Amino acid sequence: MNPRNTGILLLVAAALGAFIYFYEVRGADSRREAAEREKRLFAGVEQSAIEWIALAPPAGAPSRVERREGAWRMVEPVDFPADSFAADNLASTLASLGSESVLEDPGPPEEYGLADGARVVRFSAGGKEHELRLGKDSPVGQNTYASTGSGAIYTIARYKAASFDKKTDDLRDKRVLDFDRESIRRIVASWPGGHVVLEREKPAAPEAKNAEADAKPEAPAQPGWRLVEPIAARADDEAVGEMLSDLSLLRAEGFVDDPPPDAAAGLAPPAFEIALEAPAQGEGAEPRVFRLAIGAKRDNDLRLARGAQKSLYTIQAARYESLPRDVMAYRWKQLAHFDLADAHAADFFYQAPKGDPVVIHAERGDKGWTSTPESFAAGKLDAALAALSHLKAAQIVADSMEEPKLRKLGLAPPNAVVTVFGKRPEGEKAAGGEKSAEGASEPPLPVLAEVQFGNTEGSEWIEARAAGDPTIYRLAYSLAEQLPVSLDAFRNRFRGEEAPAAPAQEPKPEPDENEDFPPAGQESP
Repeated sequence: MNPRNTGILLLVAAALGAFIYFYEVRGADSRREAAEREKRLFAGVEQSAIEWIALAPPAGAPSRVERREGAWRMVEPVDFPADSFAADNLASTLASLGSESVLEDPGPPEEYGLADGARVVRFSAGGKEHELRLGKDSPVGQNTYASTGSGAIYTIARYKAASFDKKTDDLRDKRVLDFDRESIRRIVASWPGGHVVLEREKPAAPEAKNAEADAKPEAPAQPGWRLVEPIAARADDEAVGEMLSDLSLLRAEGFVDDPPPDAAAGLAPPAFEIALEAPAQGEGAEPRVFRLAIGAKRDNDLRLARGAQKSLYTIQAARYESLPRDVMAYRWKQLAHFDLADAHAADFFYQAPKGDPVVIHAERGDKGWTSTPESFAAGKLDAALAALSHLKAAQIVADSMEEPKLRKLGLAPPNAVVTVFGKRPEGEKAAGGEKSAEGASEPPLPVLAEVQFGNTEGSEWIEARAAGDPTIYRLAYSLAEQLPVSLDAFRNRFRGEEAPAAPAQEPKPEPDENEDFPPAGQESP
């Protein structure tokens, strides 16, 4: 074939392919969109231009939501924040609502349920008001009769008509507190007989680093929480974070627009009250405060709650039960916290009833953990380190204690000490470390955690503290099933079966040169 003809055919094929793609494929989407626009009941109305929506059901109170400063708010039958998702969904449905068919030579509106008993939706877009009337379901197809006041009668998809069947509570914002968890800087919580004040610490300034050592910037450290009242102490960041998360996810089960007196609602005083303070927005503005008060039970599994609105909320009683209402619940009780994958070695130090202390050293190699001079049973060491990696106490005995009292608790000296080490940084050398085989001084292994264990209090508690922390903690006694907190605990629950020692062999007599020996591989009788 002539190369010139071949080139022409290829160009024709390419042009045909482009035509099919742009007309048949992409053009089909455009034509379908244009056809849908032609069927729209409210041509030219865009979702973002809708300013207010009013629903008037045949029975029940009418509802109206308005867009104010970019947010939806209910103004009828009560003044209340609107559910933005529900309001946006109504606006989107109105803007895109299209007819399935148009009735030719329709009868009177009463015949289609479009007279006095119709569901009416009114709205404004760009300053122009519109009306949608919804009537009976059509006898054929999954459609509903509708009209817009133009005299024409349409059928629209039944599921779209059903999206306007909203009760007042369906359009309300059910969030009891609307706040950004990361913005909260101060918390004041109170309950009958107690209270706490917490403040978020400012993040520490990053340390200067040698640019040659590491050019990669580190993520900024998240500031922690501190207790300010009734005592000054470190707070449990995890507990505070969980509480803030629970409050941000708290949703109303219902609303009470005509609240009873506070005494009847259980709000004098509240069973739990909290104020969350965030920085002001704008120069000269006051800090933002989000308040919540929870009262007595109602209908067995519900409680009344007051937020920022005049109306009261009803919330599940279980949500109230999950909120910490004890100073101890807010206090820092973490004795050890490290990534289990970072653990490289561990020492288990025990005071023996008689004789010298016993130290068991464990290291992790390519084939897992090994320990000397006594070994752990299979899987026991991994489980013990896993329990230690997130060890949290149940109680705090004292913030500090004098040595005579510490001795009575078995903590001066401690009955047992478990120390977990990380890997030695590669390439680092430090004075004072152990010397390697080449004679170079190596730095000591970094300590990931060090916990001291004292006496057991009956069958309930184990006294403990973390190295460098003067606070005395109590651990649940059941922890002895997970951690070897004493030498007896190790040997009874964690030690592996030792291989029996080989009997001592007596030295063999020197062979007599004149004695005949059997050939190799044979035994003498």
